[in-house]
Amino acid sequence: MDARVLDILSAVAGFIVLLVFLLVLPTFMEPGIAYLLAIFIFILTMSGAGFYINKAIS
Repeated sequence: MDARVLDILSAVAGFIVLLVFLLVLPTFMEPGIAYLLAIFIFILTMSGAGFYINKAIS
């Protein structure tokens, strides 16, 4: 698959993951901690996607 397509798909998936966690996590825990956890999970998701794309390209 083309690297640009993988990059766009990973960005869209990461954004959806961020939105879901931003909406769901504050209902289960304190909002401040939930927002930080959502951002941390988003960063891990985007990092994992970057590693996957680099591996797929090479």
